Amino acid sequence: MLSKYFDMGAWGTKLVDAIEICNLRNIKKLRFEIPNQGVWLLTAGNGAGKTSLLACLRRIDYPNAFQVHFPTSLVSPQLDNHSNGTVTYEIDGEKVEYAYRGERWTPRPRRNSHLFKKLGYPTVTYIGATAERITPRQEDFDTKGIRSVKPEIIAAANDIFDTQKFTALRSINLSRGVGNDAFVLNVSNSPKTYHSEKHFSLGELCVLKLLRLITQVSNNSMIIIDELEMALHPRAQVKLLRYLEEQARGKKLTIVFSTHSVTLLKTIDRKQIIYLEKQDDGEIRSIIGCYPTYALGNIAADEETLPDIVLYVEDAFARDIVTAFFTLFADKKYTDPTERPTLKTIPVGGFQQVVMFLDQNRAVLPGHVKQRAILDADVKDETLKTWNASKNHKQLAKVQKLSNKISYLPFTPEVGLISFIANDVGGFQTKLRQRFVDNQIHISSIMATYNATLQNKAQRDECKRVQNELLAYLEEKTQRSEETVREILCGVFAQASWATYKPNFMQLFGSLT
Repeated sequence: MLSKYFDMGAWGTKLVDAIEICNLRNIKKLRFEIPNQGVWLLTAGNGAGKTSLLACLRRIDYPNAFQVHFPTSLVSPQLDNHSNGTVTYEIDGEKVEYAYRGERWTPRPRRNSHLFKKLGYPTVTYIGATAERITPRQEDFDTKGIRSVKPEIIAAANDIFDTQKFTALRSINLSRGVGNDAFVLNVSNSPKTYHSEKHFSLGELCVLKLLRLITQVSNNSMIIIDELEMALHPRAQVKLLRYLEEQARGKKLTIVFSTHSVTLLKTIDRKQIIYLEKQDDGEIRSIIGCYPTYALGNIAADEETLPDIVLYVEDAFARDIVTAFFTLFADKKYTDPTERPTLKTIPVGGFQQVVMFLDQNRAVLPGHVKQRAILDADVKDETLKTWNASKNHKQLAKVQKLSNKISYLPFTPEVGLISFIANDVGGFQTKLRQRFVDNQIHISSIMATYNATLQNKAQRDECKRVQNELLAYLEEKTQRSEETVREILCGVFAQASWATYKPNFMQLFGSLT
């Protein structure tokens, strides 16, 4: 499929197949040689294009990759404009260039859009450290539907995490015919009881999903892993790397693992390290086989790669809500852009997993990076009150230990959104039409099904149902990705409700800056 492995005496030796990115985001020019089979660690300093490169690799088998990773702004043609950017794929001596031309990314010449097939990958799969969990609803969960998990997944998980608990790992398909498999853990046989995915740590869940993916992919496939190791103990990182190397050999896989892990970079054969280095002229050089100390030294010296604030939240919807409101907060507080702090919001999982993740990882980042857990309002208003009433001191102690590092949203995201829309469906619909530039958007029929009389968990479940219907409708109507629709929806909500929640968020974020 690809040419012979590069000559170590000549870094940057040309391979047959390559990607060249020009004038895209922070990249003036980056030429990247698509690696051969095996596990490759991809690392880089600030602004060296690692994230953009992963998106371009993903595009080999995912037509919507550019729309997902390089979304354009609907606010202004001068904002997030990619009209000067090009991504050129050189495959088996032929080329195809992708560029944003008006409404979408299109190939030129169009006849060469088939070139990706020549790479020989049956699939190219992207996986990152996401906290999205599948939790069975009561009406979904039937123990008769519980199935065994492949023995190789269980064995690998037990080995990576140095445990035997995954011997009790099972799965259940919650949507017939669509392969919506959720993991569950058998915790008792008399009677049969199980833990859902919300009881797994972020690291455990990410690795389990990766293990399942690897058992399913065809030989000769490509797998892109985006900083999944961030939720793993160093010992687990090493065992995961060894497992990936074994699977790459056995199934002839090409695995590109994006990472900043000191442990991984020092563990792998240096011939398998790809370091993206930004040059003085703005171009980015892809260095294959550099010494780990060279890459680590440059990354460590690049302090600006770290955000000023890192927030841990429960899920992707909470992340987009927090990000949207933080943008409004920063716009209000900072007139000088040099004073504006940078923010990274990381979805971790259920609130107990968020607290655990904060506790375990707060010492990883340097002291100048402020870290905080932002939990949904129902945790404070319901769960903690219940624990206090029942004198559940064990659980309370875990939260109280980090009380100065934990804040709460003024609402639970799905409840805040749907309740706000329900108060003025027509007004919110108008704002959605303006934001999506589509006067054919109609949300009244969806909101008409909303039962506003419910409370507590029943209310959250109802709001989540309506929220999911709204997202699915907007995704289909606007032909945008789920990620883009969710981000836009949260942005519209934040703008529309800012007058209501401004005091809450000025206080919440003000304590961080």
